[in-house]
Amino acid sequence: MSLLVDNFSKNAIGIARRSDIKQKHNASIETQSEEIRLRATSEGFNIVEVFIDDANSAYHQVVTSRKAMTDLLEAALSEDLNIEAIFFYEESRVSRQFYDFTLFIHDVIKRDKPYMKFFSTCTFGEWDPYKVESIIKFATAASESVAKSRRAKDGQKNALSKKDRPGSKIPFGYKLHFPYLAETDENPNNIKGEQILHPDSARIVLFIFHLSSWGHSQQSIANLLNEAGITSPEGKVWSSGTIDYILDNDQYLGHLSWNIRVSRNTSRKKQRGEYDLIFNHHEPIISVHLWNITHQTIELHKRNGKNNSSPFLLRGLLHCQKCNQSLVSKNETPKNSKHSYLVYRCPSCKKKLILDEIHNEILKELSSKWYVMLENLEHTLAKLMTKGKSKIEEHRNSIKNQLQEITLNEEFLINDPEKVNQNSDWDFILSISKSKLNREIFKANTFIEHINLLTDGFHSNQIFTLLKLNNLQNPELRTLLLTLFKKIDVDFENGKLLYVDYKLAPFSEIDLYYESIKE
Repeated sequence: MSLLVDNFSKNAIGIARRSDIKQKHNASIETQSEEIRLRATSEGFNIVEVFIDDANSAYHQVVTSRKAMTDLLEAALSEDLNIEAIFFYEESRVSRQFYDFTLFIHDVIKRDKPYMKFFSTCTFGEWDPYKVESIIKFATAASESVAKSRRAKDGQKNALSKKDRPGSKIPFGYKLHFPYLAETDENPNNIKGEQILHPDSARIVLFIFHLSSWGHSQQSIANLLNEAGITSPEGKVWSSGTIDYILDNDQYLGHLSWNIRVSRNTSRKKQRGEYDLIFNHHEPIISVHLWNITHQTIELHKRNGKNNSSPFLLRGLLHCQKCNQSLVSKNETPKNSKHSYLVYRCPSCKKKLILDEIHNEILKELSSKWYVMLENLEHTLAKLMTKGKSKIEEHRNSIKNQLQEITLNEEFLINDPEKVNQNSDWDFILSISKSKLNREIFKANTFIEHINLLTDGFHSNQIFTLLKLNNLQNPELRTLLLTLFKKIDVDFENGKLLYVDYKLAPFSEIDLYYESIKE
């Protein structure tokens, strides 16, 4: 840090803040800085630097998370700079959280340098945070911020109740349409646009979901789009993070997501099911069916290793019946060999299966038995799903009752100003307490959707596409095999494959979830 220090006068530093990026072109910072310098001169101090707390909310961020404040603290405590006073415009410019500037800036500095003086340009004489006047000003600033936040939330709720889109970025795949705006008009800012499909980018979103539903990783999808010369939503190259963001965006189902930040101090997104949704807000790009299958495939590969492109399609599925051990995949290709030698080997008895031979046998066996297996599977699934749906609905209703109790507590706090003044973070504290329940409701609803698709026969007519094994790539073949099999036992002594534990494909996740909630 470099401050120009005048050794022949008493030196001081100042802090000025504007809370909103929209204020960047007004005179707020300049006005505060000029008032600070004038007041410092009248008190016999020379301002060596005014720290600019630019476009930071003093209500949403505590002082310790604001860089200008930490720089000011560092300068004030520095033994080399000889700072003797700190100037600011008025209380609301340093904090709207009532306590943080006093505890984390003023008290820390005073503890180390008791001679340090604080001045507010709106207060006569030396400023003391423990005077009644200062406390009232901090309380007023905090109360104004709470009221402003509540008005903003009420406005948002009113807009959401009308299914109006709040001011947020349009996701890739959509565009805003202004049906009542003439083509020559240039300022649609005050006119609410309708979110409609952008045909070209919507097709890319659909393509991404289809690739992911067949097991292609986010990075491989990004590489494919980059190789095709297709630019990302930001006009740059695609990354795995961009693909992941698209795959996790509920708006492609036609729903408008809202209240998605984890807290006011971070832009990190909540998990699906924790934030609010306006259902059927706009035309969907992705069907519920494709969404469910895609996310089941993503979870499937997470549990079985993320190397979707591995040539070891049966990794984690093959077991030695005698040793009760999972076969491990090994590359035993000799050095300088022209041909690869990939095997599955039992770690106990060391017996092996050659990769190409076992893959061909499995796929041949699967094709020959598929029609009979499918016919029997549909009858079994229909019975199990009917029973499972009832249990899941019962579980969901129990969660809803718990959530209702928390909501009643939330309404009590909203109508109790004293509680709000005591703890301005009450809304986010309650939001955290509701997160787990909302996630569970979301999960239950997702599995009920799975069951409805099955019982309505929606998926049974499409499942025959799984028989098209020719020309499938490794990620697609591995996804197919992981979807169909829980375990394949190998009898090395008799040279036989024992197929056991077919999954309830492609809705095996329902089986796992049903078992997890059964009492």
